[in-house]
Amino acid sequence: MASRPALSSAPSVIMLALGLFGLMGIVSPQRAAAEPSAATAAVAAQAPDPSAPLPPSPNVTLDEYPPPSARRNMMLVGLGSTAVWYGAAFGVSYAVDDPAMAKDLRIPIVGPWMALSHTGCGGGPSCNTLLVVLGAIATSLDGIGQAAGLALAGEGLFMPTQEQKAKRARAALRHKGFDWRPTFDAGKNTVGFGVLGVF
Repeated sequence: MASRPALSSAPSVIMLALGLFGLMGIVSPQRAAAEPSAATAAVAAQAPDPSAPLPPSPNVTLDEYPPPSARRNMMLVGLGSTAVWYGAAFGVSYAVDDPAMAKDLRIPIVGPWMALSHTGCGGGPSCNTLLVVLGAIATSLDGIGQAAGLALAGEGLFMPTQEQKAKRARAALRHKGFDWRPTFDAGKNTVGFGVLGVF
């Protein structure tokens, strides 16, 4: 009877199978990339040509100013926001047990920041750390809200509008043939300032 050839051990068979799977994994993506499917070809046909020039965008000038009513609206929104946040702090001041904190919360703008120094409960038996942390967060948010509202009102106060741009354009036309420049002269013992005009 003829002897059968010896079978390989199990670890070498596993390694051989893993090697074959790895080789197939390396070869398969390259073949898939080389042969695009019909769906991929349809998507590529619908895509715009990357070498084609972009369509013209609408002209937007950077010096366009908002209408004059935007100024008033921004100031009203800012003052209204500050009033709402201050009203919340003022209302909470009557629910707070600490009289110093209540007094600070009734001060606009800086009151919430002053009240932060009074947060805490001294570690008594009724002390709840979660409520102390939530109170500090709410007080900080109130201070930020009041300050942000004031900043919005200031932005509205100093916001340039179309009306100001038109005034500047009229002034430039009125003084088109006139140009003036400030001058400065410093000598050994004198200093002089002046205006130089060209007609």
